[in-house]
Amino acid sequence: MATPTPTPTSSRHRRHARDRLSALPDGILARVLSHLGSVDAACAAMLSRRWRHVTAAVPVVDLVEPEGDQICAVVGRHSAATPIRRLRIDEFWPPHDALDQAVAVTAAAGGLEEFDVKMRYPDCSNRRLCPFRGHPGASTEFGDDAARDSFVGTPPQILRCNTLRRLRLTNWRLDVPADGVVSMPSLESASLKRVAAAGESVQRLVSGCPNLADLTLDQCPGVDELVVASPRLDSFAITCCHNARRVVLRTERLRTLRYKGALPGDNFFALAGGCANVLAMTIDICGSLAGKPADAMTPITKLIARCTGLTFLHIHLRPAMAYHGGAIARALHHLPHLRQLALKGVIKDDRTVRSISSLLRSTPGLDVLTLSLVRPQKPKPYYLGVDSDDDDDDWYSDDDDDDGAAAAALDTRVRLPPALWEAQVECLQRLRKMKLLNYKGTPCERMLARFLLSKASALQQLEVTLPAKTAKDRVKKLTDELRFWRADNRTRLVYFV
Repeated sequence: MATPTPTPTSSRHRRHARDRLSALPDGILARVLSHLGSVDAACAAMLSRRWRHVTAAVPVVDLVEPEGDQICAVVGRHSAATPIRRLRIDEFWPPHDALDQAVAVTAAAGGLEEFDVKMRYPDCSNRRLCPFRGHPGASTEFGDDAARDSFVGTPPQILRCNTLRRLRLTNWRLDVPADGVVSMPSLESASLKRVAAAGESVQRLVSGCPNLADLTLDQCPGVDELVVASPRLDSFAITCCHNARRVVLRTERLRTLRYKGALPGDNFFALAGGCANVLAMTIDICGSLAGKPADAMTPITKLIARCTGLTFLHIHLRPAMAYHGGAIARALHHLPHLRQLALKGVIKDDRTVRSISSLLRSTPGLDVLTLSLVRPQKPKPYYLGVDSDDDDDDWYSDDDDDDGAAAAALDTRVRLPPALWEAQVECLQRLRKMKLLNYKGTPCERMLARFLLSKASALQQLEVTLPAKTAKDRVKKLTDELRFWRADNRTRLVYFV
């Protein structure tokens, strides 16, 4: 019996039958394109005539290193019926006029919800502002007045935008005159990084945002005293604002608190709503604590002890991990709900290992332990102090000069002092997960690893991050040694290079 011949179908009909993506409504297509950068979205729209008019309905402008009048061109092609909701630009040496015009057009159209613009300049935006960075270019200022004046000023239209929900400024100049109006009633999240602010400009901006839930201040030397009156504040971070003397948070909903800087004074933080609701805290002391008396840590330990509901605590101390560990251990006794502890610093000697064991004896309910192993920072020349969003500035490069010593140490047996062998650490009997970050296998690191693994009888998973470019044979030696030290052979070892 002959097989029936299929009815011929034109190639055009077959092509349209397969193009299910173009059959989607315009609103769905616009949402798909909004996840691309503006340039990529325009290129994608050129693939089909069906898509060409959709780009005008994409409510997102996302440009990295735009050229010439590209900013105005992208903003101008949006239809009046579809205002821009998100404006994100990352620009080096930005064209001030074009940016001002684009912002004015966007603000006039209304409906802007996110403003995230990062500026970069040949010199002043690259300078690290923290005075403890260990290189000659460190400064608590942005440089001379000429460099500061070269920063783009914050558009006044943004400070009076009723629909704005997220604001992120990097390398801007914030000038809010005393009689200036700041009204952002819908703003929920604000991040100011390397913002040169005159007078009380930051305070005026914060005061004009009554519904802030998330506030981050990073390397803003103009911040002196700050009062955040938003009752909805849930997360607050202040990092390397070394001129700040006092921060008042009038909220009862604070859950996350992060501080990075020098040792604060006695009354640096004032939480009007109390500290009992804080669940996560990060304390990162920039300067070295060597030679500092134990009572210098009192403001920090008091703050930790007051947050009795903490479940996560991250502490970074210089030079050594668990420096002034006795004072911190006494504070940890007040945290019955602590489940995750992260320590960052240098493992100098067996005394540091003993200090860590003392800290752990104060955390009987611990479930997760993270240890970030770092080494003293080498002084950096000014031209290497480039803008970076990472927080690992203390680590040596992967070709440290102690690589040879660490490799040779693998051929020697790790001996634990009797005090460590006999130490009874309750949390290690219930610890479920442990992380060793930047583990290189130096003698002190191996001592710490053996102590913890030999005591962690209930450990389910050990995550080890080794420095990049670690030789394969060295990786095998390190991981085999860690497996051998496990108290429970069922403990899963996961390593990353």
